[in-house]
Amino acid sequence: MVFTQGYVYKNQNRFNYPHKNLLSLIPACNAECKNSSRVLFAAVEAYKQSKLEWQELINSFAELSPFPVALICLESQQILLKNQILEHFFGVESCKSIDKITSDFYANPAVWHELIGKLQSGKSVQHRAVQLKRVNGDIFAAQLCAKVVHYDGKLAALFTFIDKTQTKLSDVSPASIPEYTRDEELAIALEQSQTRLNLMERAIAASSNGIILTDAKQPDNPIIYVNPAFEAITGYAASEVIGRNCRFLQGSDRDQPALNELRTAIQEQRECHVILRNYRQDGTAFWHELYIAPVFDALGNLTHFIGVQTDITAHLQALEALKQREEQYRRIVETATEGIWVLDEHNQTSFVNQQMAMMLGYTTDEMLGATLFSFMDAEGVEIAKTNLERRHQGINEKHDFKFRCKDGSDLWAIVSCAPMFNDQGNYAGVLGMITNISDVYDELRLRKQAEAALQESKQRLDGILCSLEDVVWSISADTFETLYINPVVLNIYGRPAAEFFDNLNLWFEVIHPDDQPRIQAAIQPLFLTGYQELEYRIIRPDGQVRWVLNRSHLIYDSNSQPIRIEGIATDISERKQMEEKLVRHAFYDALTGLPNRVLFMDKLGQAIERVQRFPDELFAVLCLDLDRFQVVNDSLGHLVGDQLLVELAQRLQSSLQPDDIVAHLGGDEFTILLSHIHSSDDATRTAEQIHQLLKLPFNLHGYEVFTSASIGIALSTTGYNQAADWLRDADTALYRAKEQGKAGHIVFDTTMYDRAVALLQLETDLRWAIERQELQVFYQPIVSVATAEITGFEALVRWQHPERGLISPNEFIPVAEETGLIIAIGQWVLRESCQQLRHWQRQFPTMKPLTINVNLSGKQFSQPNLVEQIHQTLQETGLAPSSLKLEITESAIITSPEKAAIVLKQLKALGMQLCIDDFGTGYSSLAYLHHFPLDVLKIDRSFVNQMDENGEKLAIIRAIVTLAHNLGMNVVAEGVETKNQLLQLRLLQCDQAQGYLFSRPLDREQTSALLASNLEIGLTVDR
Repeated sequence: MVFTQGYVYKNQNRFNYPHKNLLSLIPACNAECKNSSRVLFAAVEAYKQSKLEWQELINSFAELSPFPVALICLESQQILLKNQILEHFFGVESCKSIDKITSDFYANPAVWHELIGKLQSGKSVQHRAVQLKRVNGDIFAAQLCAKVVHYDGKLAALFTFIDKTQTKLSDVSPASIPEYTRDEELAIALEQSQTRLNLMERAIAASSNGIILTDAKQPDNPIIYVNPAFEAITGYAASEVIGRNCRFLQGSDRDQPALNELRTAIQEQRECHVILRNYRQDGTAFWHELYIAPVFDALGNLTHFIGVQTDITAHLQALEALKQREEQYRRIVETATEGIWVLDEHNQTSFVNQQMAMMLGYTTDEMLGATLFSFMDAEGVEIAKTNLERRHQGINEKHDFKFRCKDGSDLWAIVSCAPMFNDQGNYAGVLGMITNISDVYDELRLRKQAEAALQESKQRLDGILCSLEDVVWSISADTFETLYINPVVLNIYGRPAAEFFDNLNLWFEVIHPDDQPRIQAAIQPLFLTGYQELEYRIIRPDGQVRWVLNRSHLIYDSNSQPIRIEGIATDISERKQMEEKLVRHAFYDALTGLPNRVLFMDKLGQAIERVQRFPDELFAVLCLDLDRFQVVNDSLGHLVGDQLLVELAQRLQSSLQPDDIVAHLGGDEFTILLSHIHSSDDATRTAEQIHQLLKLPFNLHGYEVFTSASIGIALSTTGYNQAADWLRDADTALYRAKEQGKAGHIVFDTTMYDRAVALLQLETDLRWAIERQELQVFYQPIVSVATAEITGFEALVRWQHPERGLISPNEFIPVAEETGLIIAIGQWVLRESCQQLRHWQRQFPTMKPLTINVNLSGKQFSQPNLVEQIHQTLQETGLAPSSLKLEITESAIITSPEKAAIVLKQLKALGMQLCIDDFGTGYSSLAYLHHFPLDVLKIDRSFVNQMDENGEKLAIIRAIVTLAHNLGMNVVAEGVETKNQLLQLRLLQCDQAQGYLFSRPLDREQTSALLASNLEIGLTVDR
């Protein structure tokens, strides 16, 4: 019975005395009832066991039968039991079986339906001649018998078949059978029959049911066989009952109704199932369940009756005892002064005693079947529904409640209620005991008002707590039993509040296993400090992991003893995920998933601290940079380039020890920290392993890409304190490795640092040199090989450093190329040279036209506005385009041939001449000589310097001159330093030459003086 928890008396005990005696009787009654139930259960089990043994007996009969036997369900026609002869009888192959008998096995299907109908009506079928059909379609004559039986809870029929087409042994002439054959067959048949009889005897003897066999062909149907179970049940030996009729077992009790049914069944030669009271040999009565069945021979004549008896005395005695006890309990309930009310699982009244009905003004019949809610007002309905949930949870309660009587008045009562559950543990209803307390209603009414106010306050509090997004909880400080929890727990923990009330350890069980030790260790500090905040993970039933922030504090009683722990649990999963993402972004590279610079520097700092504590330990830092990575990006696209970086990261990780760190600093630059090495050889071996890994191709989006890397190595022996110093040294060694060629590695030494510092200072000075006009243009004459006359000059930049003096171009031009300063320097040289040549043209108007050769760097050539800049310079200086020759290296053109062709055609269209500088040292591709609008080939000095001693070099120069002339181009030989070289160039018909044989590069004033003297530069010019 469920009633409200909102109306609870503090002085309820004063109302308990009226039914105290009744309550004291209930445990004793329950114990006695349970004892009777156990006896009844044992009797039922014995009965079930006897049924199982009866079924086993039928199975044995089927296997021992010489005829085809099948037990067929009359509803589904499924075969429930069969012997092995059945399949052969219907012509089924030995590897197959029959699961169902249908009309398809009958020549006339209507016969089968007739047989089923007759058997379902309870009638037997005796020696019915039928035409059957084998599975191959052959029709044959047969005879069948069938009787209705109950098998395994199903209505079935036991069929026996006889094939009438088989030749009988008696029909065969004895003369036609050899004597030895007849003897052998008879011996075999006799042995088989004896075996079957022995098996049947043992099966019947082993049965726990009493088995009786009577001879129906003799007068008075005498007993011819009983099994040992019969002797044990009746107390009679087999010798005492053989030849007697079974009626002696009834003694003088011959008027039992069941005996008439038994006699009629014997007369009608049919089965019978009755319950009889018999008497054992010692005169004691016993009850047994008897099943008899007639037995017919092959001709259908009745030969025997078989009886199976089961002793059910204990079963009936248990039923009678249970009935008596139930009657006793009913008298107790009906005479009780308290109301007793039982509800079923649907909250409908299944029992009330007379007292309960009188209290409400109803009869018991009026209340039976009525729902609980029909005996209360609307307020009571809501309260009862709430409390029904607690009954479903298995909670016993005692409280007061207001019922509505039949006349409309209120009945106030104290209710003791307990839930009931069935054997499967499912809720089956509730039992309530009701005590009338209407005589104290006034006191109750006042208390109700106070409780109503309290309930209203509680509801407001519950509303507030339920509207929160956090879990509010309270547990006992002693037992950790859950005292309160708001419904939000379902949203965060994925579990209803009821589970926390039922399982005291659930709070701890839901914590992630990795966090449980930490939380367990935090319990004692909570009792010391009284307050605590903990962040930990929980696991929901669906496997989802969430983070919670649990803030808890102790509640103390008046003696300062802790009585409760209360707290608030907040879901911080989103915050934790955001923190994890921030950490990931802060310390890991988004592309490769490797540690980034920040995390690498932190790990490197830890390695430095470890080495400072343990000086014998060593570590190494490796900087790695892919060679020609830009080519992959430019040719295959950045997606392929990114994939190359990802797969490179995976290869690097696979080649390292677990303690080593590989990081991606950006672009194609990676760093590696070898945490534990013994010498520098370990670091170089790792670098060599990386080189070997990179020799294997990368398969990237259908492209096979080969790449290599340059590696710089810095060892911990340098003794720095800052991680950046090691990274700087490794980076310095990396670029030194790049300078010395691809796919190499170098270990840092201090000279590299000094050189790097010098280069940095040089770069700084070079930037100031442009602004402070420390750069100068020198001019080296270009002369005619045939006449030795000056035809023009090559503009060469020089740097007059205020402290170091004149700095060679070989020293500062590479720095300018690397830093990009070459573009500004190149523009300045172009303007200065054009302006100076135009000045000389005005100063010496009668001189033959001179040209100026200006070098364009690769970076200059790739500028998108190069043509516009040159055109603007020519316009501003007033120099004719035909007076300007632009020198371009082979590498600048070959890097992007299509773009180069466009730019060269645009420059050619302006009217200037185009020269290929240092021809023979680069790609030396003959194709671009034909496709590009070139005017001059300049043979590199490396060929000219060796033409005196090396015939191969001379042959190359001859081929270049011949090729250029055939293509309509002039040839200029660079680096001419001897007269013999000049004579050979004349013989080769080289057009022009320049070198120290004619003049070193001259500054502006020296060149002006040279032009003013109007001297021919012949073989007598100072070197």
